Amino acid sequence: MNRNNWGFTLIEMVVVLGVVVLLSGLLIIYSREGEKLSLILRTRTQVVSDINRAKNLAITSQSWQGQKTCGYGVYFDTTNNRYIIFTDISSDCDTSDHLRKDDAYDVDIIPLSNQFILTSSNISQVFFLPPDPTIFFEPAEIEQAEITFNLIGKTEPAFQIFINPIGQVWGR
Repeated sequence: MNRNNWGFTLIEMVVVLGVVVLLSGLLIIYSREGEKLSLILRTRTQVVSDINRAKNLAITSQSWQGQKTCGYGVYFDTTNNRYIIFTDISSDCDTSDHLRKDDAYDVDIIPLSNQFILTSSNISQVFFLPPDPTIFFEPAEIEQAEITFNLIGKTEPAFQIFINPIGQVWGR
């Protein structure tokens, strides 16, 4: 008896289906982790870029709405989960405290993505005084700024931003 069976057996089909399901599951898990990592990297890059933007505005001594500015800073508003680029407008920059106050001149208010929360910061603001720029932290005794961001619902930091006394900004 010579049979030519050209079809698949049930066992072969179950094995192939199991391998496809396993690979699909791994791909979905990897894809979600990749999306999360991509979101973290994009947000970290945006925050570093915005801090550098404030520093660059101070270096180029940009005026704001036609008024002379003493410099630019970034205020970290943990209460409202955002950070604010502001400028210090004063008739005498030497006597100004370079702090953002309630009547501050806000250049840009940047809310964080609804997936992140600004959890902690050892500073409330950083200020860049031209032309070098000279760096002012609030509180003043801080040697290096550390700003921590978490994903909503997670306890471990998603990323941190650091600013040193000479104005270098980086994320980790």
